[in-house]
Amino acid sequence: MQHIHFEITGKTILTLLLLLALVAGGLALVWLLVGPGIAIGIGLGLVLTIRGLFALFKPHSE
Repeated sequence: MQHIHFEITGKTILTLLLLLALVAGGLALVWLLVGPGIAIGIGLGLVLTIRGLFALFKPHSE
């Protein structure tokens, strides 16, 4: 079984928080300009995409 090693530094956490804030701000802007249905759809699409990427790169147990 292969093991993947990640080092999480303070800069990594700060970058992830900044990215999360930008995505939330973008969805809020879409909510205000276009409507809640589109913003909810985009948000669900992002969640499903991220979950799919985690499942893709997660080591499988045999």
